[in-house]
Amino acid sequence: MTRKRSSPYAALSVAVLALLGCGASTTLSHSDVDRLPHDARQVIFDAENDLIIARNRQDAAEDREKSASREYADLGQRWKRTTQRLTTVGQAARIPQARKVQDAQSSYLAAEVEVASAEITTTHLGLELSRAQLALVRQRELARIGRVTGASLKPMEAAVTALEGRLKEDATSATAVRTRAEKWLEAWKAAEDEYARASGGDYDTVVWGD
Repeated sequence: MTRKRSSPYAALSVAVLALLGCGASTTLSHSDVDRLPHDARQVIFDAENDLIIARNRQDAAEDREKSASREYADLGQRWKRTTQRLTTVGQAARIPQARKVQDAQSSYLAAEVEVASAEITTTHLGLELSRAQLALVRQRELARIGRVTGASLKPMEAAVTALEGRLKEDATSATAVRTRAEKWLEAWKAAEDEYARASGGDYDTVVWGD
């Protein structure tokens, strides 16, 4: 169930990049940074570190989506092996009950893919926000040393504010997706327990065995 979806905030990202570009002709060089007060250098360092963390979070979210999609795709083959195993050992009558477990697990794994996809969107926004914040921090220092005007900060501040608002909205949506996945997890585990009670054995041991 691998499904690539475009960011619903693609237009916002383009607008943010355009706003950040307004100060691109004047940059803060390494020598400029070296001459800044310690507190100012620390602010820039912190913003750069936040950007690295945001990139790592996005990479982790993408890895999780790949893993969840792979596990979801493999479930069909595992079910075929399960039905063959139950039939071979003379327990074909248990297949309908086992199917309920498999369907519940399938719904849970599908929900996990949705969670990972939502996290990719959220981490993408987080990455864009970190980039915007770093650009704003640098621009503020340029304004402080007189290399750019104070007016150049306003569109960049607006870009940061817009991204912060979007990120908050998307984080709320991602939480709702995660909550649905947790409910499917509970349903899956309940189905396993029901199967175990009916068969007199642990579900994973009796059914999967792999």
